[in-house]
Amino acid sequence: MQDHFVSLKNHNRVHYLEYGVGEPVILLHTNGSSAYEYDSVIKTLGKTRRVIAWDQPGHGDSDRMIRHYSVEDYGDAVVEFMSALGLEKAHVFGGSIGGAIAVDLGHRHANRLKKLFVCEAAVRTVDGWAGRWLNTEQNYCYPVQTLDQVKARLRNVTPEVLDRWNIDRNKAGAWTMLDVMWALREYDIQTAMKKVNAKTMLVFGKKSQVGASAPIFEAAMPNAPLVMMDDCGHFPMLDDPESLASIIDKFIDA
Repeated sequence: MQDHFVSLKNHNRVHYLEYGVGEPVILLHTNGSSAYEYDSVIKTLGKTRRVIAWDQPGHGDSDRMIRHYSVEDYGDAVVEFMSALGLEKAHVFGGSIGGAIAVDLGHRHANRLKKLFVCEAAVRTVDGWAGRWLNTEQNYCYPVQTLDQVKARLRNVTPEVLDRWNIDRNKAGAWTMLDVMWALREYDIQTAMKKVNAKTMLVFGKKSQVGASAPIFEAAMPNAPLVMMDDCGHFPMLDDPESLASIIDKFIDA
């Protein structure tokens, strides 16, 4: 697995990990994380494919953000990222904010996609976002989290997982993480999901706090198969990376 940087005209320098050869698969991480969130998934998928996991602008080792980014801004950044790497088309998997970005790509940039994976993307009403906003601020405005806090969100938390979790959250910082949540709050995902024009799979964890979003996606995208992963929460790439890699492989090969 190799580290690389690429300079984008509109989004500055972006860091990414790359492993393997073959069809390109791009992985989009969750809020406050980095490409390393997919470490185990990359190693499995990379046996047969070219796997590329970026650090979203403002995250990981990518350049800091100096303005608000909308979900559409992130979608445009993915397209520019692909072009900079010489990729006309790619399979794209996104989790949480990455899932919302995947929806935007499927809506506005389907011509750049092979197959699309929308994982753990939240759907909330205006009142739903407002009603839980204090909880959102408490979660993202204190970057360092305790072992008990992380255990409540992940199946298995080793000292190494906790260390990486807090390193990545500190790299992103409170402002960037909360700005991501504003992007999600302002994004009309229910309209966008109905306009996705790409072969798409929906992936949710059975123990996820956003599991109620799954049937909304299923109703809006009846041609997209829905996979509910056993004993997984909001982070299936950490809870069960081997099963997730298998799900991605099978849908790409189908």
